[in-house]
Amino acid sequence: MNDAGDPGDGAGCVDDVLITPQLSLRPSRAPDHAGESRALAALAQEMAANPGGVLQKCAELVMELCQADSAGISVLEPGGMQGILRWHAASGALAADLGGTMPREASPCGTAITRNGVLLFKEAERFFPALRDVEPRIYENLLAPWHANGEAMGALWAIKHSPEGRFDAEDARLLTSLARFAAAAYQMTAALAEAKAGREALERRATERALADTALRTSEERLQALVNATSSVIYRMSPDWAEMRQLDERGFLSGTEGSSRSWPGAYIHPDDQQQVRAAIQTAIRTKSVFELEHRVRQADGSPGWTLSRAVPLLDAGGEIREWFGAASDMTARKRAEEALRESEARFRHMADSAPALIWMTDADGQVVFANMHFDHMFGRPAAEMLGDGWARFVLDEDLEAFNAAFLVAVRVRQPFKAEARVHDRTGQLRWLRCEGVPRLDDAGRFLGYTGCGVDITEARLAAEELERQVAERTAELMAAEENLRQAQKMEAVGQLTGGIAHDFNNMLQGIAGGLDMAQHRIARGRAAEATRHLEAARSALERAAGLTRRLLAFARRQHLDPKPLPPSGLVAGMADLIRRTMGPGIRVELKLHNGTGSVLCDANELESALLNLCINARDAMPEGGRLTIATEEVRLSAAEISDQDGLSAGDYVAILVADTGMGMPPEVLQRVFEPFFTTKPLGQGTGLGLSQVYGFVRQSGGLVRLDSVPGQGTNVHLFLPRHEGAEAAPPAPEAPSVPEWAAGGATVLLVDDEEAVRGTAAERLRELGYRVLEVADGPAALDLLDGGAQADLLITDVGLPGGMNGRQVAEAVRERVPGLPVMFITGYAGTALPPGAEVIGKPFELDTLARRAQALLTAGRSGRSGEAAHTRREPPGSPAGTARG
Repeated sequence: MNDAGDPGDGAGCVDDVLITPQLSLRPSRAPDHAGESRALAALAQEMAANPGGVLQKCAELVMELCQADSAGISVLEPGGMQGILRWHAASGALAADLGGTMPREASPCGTAITRNGVLLFKEAERFFPALRDVEPRIYENLLAPWHANGEAMGALWAIKHSPEGRFDAEDARLLTSLARFAAAAYQMTAALAEAKAGREALERRATERALADTALRTSEERLQALVNATSSVIYRMSPDWAEMRQLDERGFLSGTEGSSRSWPGAYIHPDDQQQVRAAIQTAIRTKSVFELEHRVRQADGSPGWTLSRAVPLLDAGGEIREWFGAASDMTARKRAEEALRESEARFRHMADSAPALIWMTDADGQVVFANMHFDHMFGRPAAEMLGDGWARFVLDEDLEAFNAAFLVAVRVRQPFKAEARVHDRTGQLRWLRCEGVPRLDDAGRFLGYTGCGVDITEARLAAEELERQVAERTAELMAAEENLRQAQKMEAVGQLTGGIAHDFNNMLQGIAGGLDMAQHRIARGRAAEATRHLEAARSALERAAGLTRRLLAFARRQHLDPKPLPPSGLVAGMADLIRRTMGPGIRVELKLHNGTGSVLCDANELESALLNLCINARDAMPEGGRLTIATEEVRLSAAEISDQDGLSAGDYVAILVADTGMGMPPEVLQRVFEPFFTTKPLGQGTGLGLSQVYGFVRQSGGLVRLDSVPGQGTNVHLFLPRHEGAEAAPPAPEAPSVPEWAAGGATVLLVDDEEAVRGTAAERLRELGYRVLEVADGPAALDLLDGGAQADLLITDVGLPGGMNGRQVAEAVRERVPGLPVMFITGYAGTALPPGAEVIGKPFELDTLARRAQALLTAGRSGRSGEAAHTRREPPGSPAGTARG
C-alpha cells in the first residue's frame, strides 16, 4: 500500500463510518471455542517451529475463523518512524500489498490503536481517503488493537470486500483473542531475535551471556502472558502425559497450581477417564495430535464438558519432547445441545400426538421428519415417509401436479399449498390438503419446510354432494326457465298472430266490402259508381302491403335496394315534410354535420324509418315541445358493440331523433321493439313502427340505441356503417307508360306458381303487345327453352316449388341464354339475390311491372345486335307462344 495524503481531505467525522455498536445488535453465531483452540494450538506449534511466521499464520487464521476476505497485522515502526504503520502480515485479497506502509493518521489502524477495544468501520474510505484507491474495495473493517508493556504496538484487522459481508460479536471476540496472541507472539519473536543475537554475541563475547539469559526469561514471561490472554486453558504435558508441567495462572484443575501427576483423577470425570487414557495412549504411540471431547469436574465440583487438543513437540531425533495443548470449555454448548434435544423430544411428542400429518423437509425438499400419524393413517412406519416418501402415498394421477406445486414453492421460498388423493391403510380413497411454510435460521438461510397434511375427505364429499344438489337444482331451474321461455314464445306468437289477424281482417274487410259494392253497382248498371268502391278496396290493399313490409322489416327479410347516400342530405330533403307532420306546436331543430360520410342503405326505407320515429315523437308531445334531428360521424369500439351479433368495430354515421315528450318507463322501454306492442289506444297504432325501424337498421348492418326517461323525453340513435364509395346517381326517369318495343313482339318468360298472380300479370303484358310464356316452376321453364322456345326477358318469382328457387332458375336460364335480362318478383326475401338484381315486391301494380319490363328490354336490346335477338324468336302462332305452366 502506498503513502497517502491528508485524511481530512473531503472526509467527514469518524462517527460517520464507525459502527461498532451494531455488533451487539446483529445476530451472532455461537462461540467457536473448538476453532479457537485449534487456532491457538496451531499458532503455538508455528511458534515452536518457525517463530518468524507466527504473525502471517495469525493473519491466515483470522480469515478462517472470522470468514474474512482479507486479514492482516499492522505494526508501528519503531524509533523515529512512530507515525508510520507497516503491514507485517497480510492474507487474502490484499496479500499483494504485504510490506506496504501508510501514515498512522491516514489508516483505520491508527484510530484503532488509540482505543481499548474492537472497532468496526463501515466504508472507511469515506473518512480515510487513502483507502479509496484500495482494490478490491473495503466495505467492512473489523480491528482489534494490541499493546505491549502498556504501549500501543499495532492492530489485527479483518476485511469484508462484498456489500453483503457482515461481522458479528463472535468475530470480535475471536479477533480480540488472536490479537492478544499476536502481541505476545510479536514480543516473543522480538525476544527470540534478541536471544539469538545474544547467543551469537555470547560466542564472540562471553560477557554478554547474561543478556541472553535475561532475554530468554523475558521470552518465557511473554509466552506466559500469551497463555493467560486466551479464553482457553493452555497446558503442557510430559512426553508420556504422566506429569502436567505448566498451568495457566487461573489453574487448570479445581484449586490446583503448578506441576501435578494426579491431574487425570482430579480433573477428568470418572466415567470418561478410561476413554481419555485410551486416546492419550493412541496419540503417544502414533505421535499424532490428541483431540477429544470429554466430561470434566469444574471448579465448583459440578460436571462440565471440554474440548481438549494437544500437539506433540518433537526433538531433533523425532522423539516427543513435550505436548503443548489447549482446552476449551464446551459446557454451555453441551447444555444448549441437551436443551435442544429436550425441545426436539417435546416437539416430537406433541407432533406424534396431533391428529394431523406433520412433516419437515430439508432445503432440497427431502422429508426429514414425519410424525406417527402417518403410521396411523397409512399403516406403514413413518420412517418410510423420509426422503421422497410422498411418492409412496399420493395417487399417480395427482403426484405430478403435487410435486410441481412443491418445487415451485421451494424455488421461490414461498408457502406451499396443494391437495392430493391417497389411499389409507384400509384402501379407502382420502383427500389431503397439505400446507407448509419456509423454515429459516437466525441468519435468514432457508432450511426447508415445516408443514402438515389435513384429511379433508368429509369436506370434499360434502362439497361434491352440494355441487350435485346445485347441479340438479340448476337443471330443474333451466327446465323451468325453458318452459317459461316456451310459454313466453307462445304468448309472443299469439300476440303476433292476433295482431296480424286483427289488422289483416280489417284490411280484407275493406277489400271485400269495396269489391262487393262495386259488383252490386255494376250488376245494377251503375258502373260509374263502382270506381269509388274499387278505390277504397285498393286503399285497403295498400295498407295490407304496408303491414307486410313492416313485418318483413322487423324480421329482416324484406328486400332492400341499398345505394350510397348522404344521411345529412336525406334529412335536409325531408325537413319540410317533417315540419308539416309535426304541426305548429312542435319546434323542429336540425343539427346536421356537413362532413358526415355516406351510408349504404335503401333510401326509401330510411325515409320511412325517420318519418316513423318523428310521428312517434309527435304523439309523445301532445302539449308541444321540441324535436331534434342530428347527424354525426362516430367510431364504435368492440366493447361498445359487444352485445350486438354480427357487427364490427369501426366508423359509423349516427342519426339522432330526440324529443322532449313524456318519455317511457323501464318496463315499456324493454319491450318497444316487440312486434304489435303499443301503448296507444286500440285502433290508434299497429305496434310495428319501432320494430320496423329496428329490423331495417339491423338488416342494413347497423344498430339502434334508445334512451328514455319518464318526463324527460326520448332519444333514438340509428348507427349505420360509414360507406367510403361514391354516392348513388339520381334515379333515371321512368319509362313511358306505353311500351315502345312491345310492338316488335318481345317474348317474356313468366314463372310463378300462383295462378292469380301469373294470370293477371300475363294478361296485362299481352294487352300491351308482349308475347308471354307462362309456367309454374323452374323445371317447366327449362323444358320450354330446351324444346326450342326463345325469350327476350325472364320474370320469375323467388319462392317456387319444384326444387328450384327463382335465383337458381335465373342462373340455369342464363346458362342457356347468356345475357338474358331477369326481373325477380317476391313477397318475401328469404333467398339472397345477386347484387344489383332487378326486383319488384308483391303486391305491385301491373303497369309498374310493365314499365320495369320495358326498361329491362330496352337496356338488354341496346347491348345485343338486333339480328341475334330476332333469330331466337318463334314465328307467331307457334305452340311455344301459348304455353302455360
